[in-house]
Amino acid sequence: MAWEKIALLRRNSVVALVVLSLVWMALVIAGARLTNFDAPYLPFAIAGALAFFLRGKPCRWEVYGWLLTSALLVKVIHLPHVPFFVLRVSASLAVLGFGAILMLGLRALWSEREGRENALALLAPALILVVFISGCARGLSLTSGLSPQTYDAWLYAFDGSLGFAPSFLVGRIMYDSIALTNTALLTYLSLPFAMGVVCAWNVPVGTRRISWYMLTVVLLAGVGGWLLYNIVPGTGPVYAFGQDFPWRSIPYKDLSSIVLQKISLPTTIPRNAIPSLHVGWVVLLWWNSKRFPIALRAALLLFVVITVFATLGSGQHYLVDLVVSLPFALTVQAAASYAFPAESGCNTSRRLTAVITGAGLTLTWLMLVRFGVSFALKSPVVPWTLILMTVAVTWWLKTWMSRSSPIAATVENAPGLSSKVGPRRPVTRAASV
Repeated sequence: MAWEKIALLRRNSVVALVVLSLVWMALVIAGARLTNFDAPYLPFAIAGALAFFLRGKPCRWEVYGWLLTSALLVKVIHLPHVPFFVLRVSASLAVLGFGAILMLGLRALWSEREGRENALALLAPALILVVFISGCARGLSLTSGLSPQTYDAWLYAFDGSLGFAPSFLVGRIMYDSIALTNTALLTYLSLPFAMGVVCAWNVPVGTRRISWYMLTVVLLAGVGGWLLYNIVPGTGPVYAFGQDFPWRSIPYKDLSSIVLQKISLPTTIPRNAIPSLHVGWVVLLWWNSKRFPIALRAALLLFVVITVFATLGSGQHYLVDLVVSLPFALTVQAAASYAFPAESGCNTSRRLTAVITGAGLTLTWLMLVRFGVSFALKSPVVPWTLILMTVAVTWWLKTWMSRSSPIAATVENAPGLSSKVGPRRPVTRAASV
């Protein structure tokens, strides 16, 4: 950027930039004061802006400015006083996120063209994620009123057809350890921050255009999951079974004799059980981290594992919710590649096959949970076989779809063509998977 060239600006230009800077600062401060820090998702989304700021390779003085503004914002933000450590962590990171948003805006105002476009290419997706996460809660509240009764009994019975209740088992394991519980809750609730990190790292360094691919993946998964929630509305065992979770579950031998009935639950509880968007999102984040440094990929893989554990142990989901999230994630990944073919080395037929198969498996599972519980209860072999087949098919299709086609590889390595699209980078097998 060109902060050092401010002296070359005309007096009128400097005055205009100062006014715009003051307006931007006022907007950021107002947003900081109005943010609700009593729920962790939005603060974690705001904290994700820090990843975009760091992706812009800030100079030393920008880092100093970010630290200073973040420290000053502490004085104007209403930090939570609830003794819940996750809220304190999310609020602390959000302060740093607001500082990053402020500095990216100032960089966009005071930089020359290239620096300004780069700052906007980083600031825009950061703000889009914040708005998206903020809208998710409102979207769920709209659909919850449409389903006052839930299918949690069906979800529970299908899970029980495996021979035991997975969420109840993991819940007992988790609640036996305070450290494990705190780690699981922090991981589960910090998903928006992980979204920001992965979306930011997928932005090319020095880019002057908004990178829409990862944003599309994240947003498409959110919208698709919101629509599917209405097919088999469910909440989770911690809401449906109250104090029985995770200590008392129905034995497998008694499941076939119970009468499946809808459960009336307060509409303030989101109907967001199946598919599990938490697991679907983290799987998508993992799939789109192939070019990340090994350390970051390892941390993200650990994040995936803990998220799976947390979704079950916290009682937010049943195991079948997690299973359905895999073909759903495949559908989202393949559909997003249609809009951004440059991000995928596969041909049209592979993407189409993945979309159709993923969507078909997702809908089949939803119908199976709704109408096939008695079939699953015939033997634990039945649901286990279906689960293993679904996992295997999903992973195979994802791998097959992601392989570079011969045509794409030829175009990428053709000397005459590569010189027209920009500097040529080394192509490795790992980068194309």
